[in-house]
Amino acid sequence: MKSASHIKHPASQKGLALVVTLLITALLVTVIVEIVYAVHIHISMTSSYRDLQRASPLAEGGVELASMVLDDIMKGKTYTYLTEEDTEKVFADGDKVLSLRVEDEQGKISLNTVVYKNGETNAEYYGIYVRLLENLKLKNELADAVADWIDINDEPRPFGGETYDYYQRLSLAYAAKNSHLDSIEELLLIKDYSPMIYKRLVPFITVYTDGRININTATKEVIMALHSDITEDMAQRVIDYRRENPFHDTAEIRNVHGFETIGFGLQGKITVQSKIFRIFSKVDIGGTIREVEAVVQTGQNFKTLYWRQR
Repeated sequence: MKSASHIKHPASQKGLALVVTLLITALLVTVIVEIVYAVHIHISMTSSYRDLQRASPLAEGGVELASMVLDDIMKGKTYTYLTEEDTEKVFADGDKVLSLRVEDEQGKISLNTVVYKNGETNAEYYGIYVRLLENLKLKNELADAVADWIDINDEPRPFGGETYDYYQRLSLAYAAKNSHLDSIEELLLIKDYSPMIYKRLVPFITVYTDGRININTATKEVIMALHSDITEDMAQRVIDYRRENPFHDTAEIRNVHGFETIGFGLQGKITVQSKIFRIFSKVDIGGTIREVEAVVQTGQNFKTLYWRQR
């Protein structure tokens, strides 16, 4: 005769079966949820990838479109003047949005001009850069640092830095370039050029021009840097004048009140025409974004001087 402890009651068997059923159901639900989630992620990634594949050529095409527009604006003209409408455009088509922005590199101060090719300081352009730094409330010692980076010798300037006395002593040591900057981003390698200072300077500097500044497109800060006697009011007069009468010739700067004498000293430092532009092309397709930043030389001798895509 079996003891009572070995007898399985029907109620216990049903309870056990219910528990097993619930566990299996829970497991199945978990598996199904994982599958649905994986399918959702796959579809989302596929959709994003597809949008990215569509956005990339559109962003690249935006650079070409902006270059064509610039060529059209300057066609038959001996001067370059850009309105706000010329420098910023947005095109929309369904879920696709193309945003274009243009900056005239010739309207900026070229850092590569602060030092001659033989390594000697170019006093005029060095002075222009120092005044820009002062206008932006930045330390003028930054001019020494960039000059040492560019010049071909290893003698540090008072506030600069060369390979042996500064760069080789960093935790991640490297050498001063002793050559011209190839891109603005190189500034971040130079002594005292922090990301904050870099961001402050970027709108006003370039490395792609011969140093002459387009008086038709230069900002107030750049115009003030051209000569120690140019005040903020005088720089604003230039901007107001060119809005109504863009400069067709550099000598016309003397038509602006206050520049009757200073204008003579600016000859050779300024121009009225531009060929080199920085183009920002951004495409947004349903939240998928592709951006291209390029520096191009427009005209018959079209050339891409810089290209970054992200």
